[in-house]
Amino acid sequence: MTDCVTGAVLAGGRSSRFGSDKTRAPWHGGTLTGSVVASLSSLLPGVLVIGKDPSVCAGLESPARFVRDESNDFHPIVGILAALKAAETDRVFVSACDMPLLSPEIVRALCEASPGYAAATPVWDGRSQPLCAVYSKECAGVLRLLLAEGRPVRELFDVVKTRFLSVGEILAADPSGNSFRDIDTPEDYASAKSVSRDA
Repeated sequence: MTDCVTGAVLAGGRSSRFGSDKTRAPWHGGTLTGSVVASLSSLLPGVLVIGKDPSVCAGLESPARFVRDESNDFHPIVGILAALKAAETDRVFVSACDMPLLSPEIVRALCEASPGYAAATPVWDGRSQPLCAVYSKECAGVLRLLLAEGRPVRELFDVVKTRFLSVGEILAADPSGNSFRDIDTPEDYASAKSVSRDA
C-alpha cells in the first residue's frame, strides 16, 4: 500500500520558539528535515518538501522535490493543501520537519490502514496527530474551509471518514511512541538528541 502514497515534509514554519531555523538544525550529520525525508524515502515512492525557501533541500542525502508554499500564512493546512495539489498520488503522508524520530513502521501502518478512508491518523495521549497522518485529495475542500475560518487541522477528522490508529496499533509499530516527539524549543531538541543516542 505504500507505493500509492506520496510523502510530504512540512518545512515552512516560523521556528519562533526554537530561536533559529530548525529546518536546517543539525541531526546525525544531516538536518532535521533530511532525517524525516530519509524516513519517508525508505518506504514511499516520492517525497515532497513543502516550504517557502528551496534551500531547505540543500544537501539532502535522500531525494525530494521542493514545492513552494506561496502563501504568507504559516498555518500547517497551507502546507498540507500544497502537498495534496502537487502529489501525483491520491494520498499523501504528511509529517512535520521537526519529527526526526519518526518510525518508518508508523508510516507503513498508517498507509496500510488508509485505503477506504479520507484520512488516517494515530491517536496518542488522547489526541489525534495531524502532522503524522495520511490525507486523500478529497480532504482539500474541508481543509480550505478550516483554513478560512482559522480552525485547527485536527477538526478535519470530525468531518471526513477517518481511520484512527489505536494505541495498541501504534505500540506494535513504535513501542516508544517517539514518532510523535516534535521539536519546538531548544530543550525539545536536546531531549530528542538524547533519546536518539540512547536508541
